[in-house]
Amino acid sequence: MKFSLSKSAVTKMQAAIIVVIILVVVIASAAYYVSTLPAGPTVTPTKRLLRVGMSWPNKIDPAVGNDECSTTSLCNLYDPLVYPVPGGGVKPWVATNWTVSPDGLVYTFTIRQGIKFHSGHELTAEDVKFSMDRMLTIGEGFAYLFSPYINKTEVIEGNQVQFTLKKTFGPFLIACMRLYIIEKAEVMAHIVTPGAYLILGDLAKTWLITHDAGSGVYKVVDCRVEEWYKYALFTDYWGPVNPNAPTEVVQMYTSTGSPPTERNMMLNKELEITDAWLPAEILDELDAAAGIKKISWPEMSEYYMYLNTKKPPLDDIHVRKALAYICPYEEIMTEIYSRYTLATSCVPKGTPGYVDVHKYYTNLTLAQQELQLSKYYGYGNLSSYVIEFHWIQDVPERERDALLFAEAAAQINLTVQLVKTPWTKTVEEMGSEATCGHMYNILVASHYPEAGSLIETRYHSKASGTWEQGEWLLNATLDAEIEAALETVDIDERFAKYATLQKEIMEICPTIFIFDYKATMAQQEYIKIPAIEDPSLATLIMGYDRVYKDWEVLPH
Repeated sequence: MKFSLSKSAVTKMQAAIIVVIILVVVIASAAYYVSTLPAGPTVTPTKRLLRVGMSWPNKIDPAVGNDECSTTSLCNLYDPLVYPVPGGGVKPWVATNWTVSPDGLVYTFTIRQGIKFHSGHELTAEDVKFSMDRMLTIGEGFAYLFSPYINKTEVIEGNQVQFTLKKTFGPFLIACMRLYIIEKAEVMAHIVTPGAYLILGDLAKTWLITHDAGSGVYKVVDCRVEEWYKYALFTDYWGPVNPNAPTEVVQMYTSTGSPPTERNMMLNKELEITDAWLPAEILDELDAAAGIKKISWPEMSEYYMYLNTKKPPLDDIHVRKALAYICPYEEIMTEIYSRYTLATSCVPKGTPGYVDVHKYYTNLTLAQQELQLSKYYGYGNLSSYVIEFHWIQDVPERERDALLFAEAAAQINLTVQLVKTPWTKTVEEMGSEATCGHMYNILVASHYPEAGSLIETRYHSKASGTWEQGEWLLNATLDAEIEAALETVDIDERFAKYATLQKEIMEICPTIFIFDYKATMAQQEYIKIPAIEDPSLATLIMGYDRVYKDWEVLPH
């Protein structure tokens, strides 16, 4: 077969060949040049996994959750109206600015534009109003912060939300760090009827057990409710995110009463950070292991031994004081909790509004004297009572301090019986005065950075029936004083009232105050946490100390 090319075709082919030769030379030269460059930083992997140990339950509905695990989820799945800053106070977040009326009753917030929910819809002032209204309607979680005060919520022109209060609430603005914004349309689309809220059905509470309707930096992608929740980075998030932030987070139920299991997970790199409930000896063992370190940061949290003031013989103040004086504080702190600091008030030191009102210490003589003043003394009545101390089985250390306490109480012929109780059962028991035990040892955190938060949560009557208050004080006089303090707008006057309350609470001895808490865990060294690298960055607020967008997962 004869084959021929025209002159023009040959010219085009020659040109093409020349172009290919040039490209080959350029690519080869570039490859040689790159190969001679100094080695650059390791490329961060596309997937950066963070597995975090937690105590359960994990209630991810912003109108329901308020414990450590749940608030951690809320702070990552949702954006709050305002955001806490280290050292106290708040900064703009969903709200870009705000004004307060001269009488302290009307707060007007301008809502940031451009924030997208995980659904893709834009966050509006209507969603902010709906979030407050829904929380107040459900009446759980952080609703107690706002329910005594909110009179009216309304959207006004210019994408603004206005809250009108029934009475002044000094910490209102700070408390708004617990108003997490939920998407109204998403909630309304997932309502189940019939429900507890009439035409609003269940207000999507069922759906929100396993899903979110937030705008936060992470979104729920999967869960096994009793075991783990998986969150993925929301790539359309409006705010700043560390370039090495985890792309996937798994919050795991590790606090099951088996510290060796959690230790092995860390050693096998099946977990990046433990829960905060490991015994000191396990933490020390992990700290000595290669690539793992023990970390801690302070929180505005305190560890208490609740005394049920309505359950004989603890209904007698002198029996309670006898127990406070027989408690082996030094032994408990030295043998079990050396990583913490002995408590000196009903709120931890460092909380704005705290004062040192320390009164009780281990003294057998004073314990016996108080017992002799009780109405139960001298008639053989005390020997007929068994004081049930319900310790939380999810945290093995709790049995040890309860045991030391029981041994000390025996010195004044009081019988303390230990009752091993799962956390979920504890919450159920404390739901009513009839089923609540004599004593519980529980850690409670401030919900916003003021002494008034813990004082209200722990001792106001409206908190009775929750896990945060097992004393059942039901003291109308104390309630009125707490309310008066919270209604005080002037911060100096408010803090002075907090000081008086702390002294009064210490005097009536509804609680034995054990230690001021620091979140203490073990962490893989390829994880970087700002508050650990620089303690001045710690907010000290439960949930906000685990905002994963600011963390780093480095190559490993």
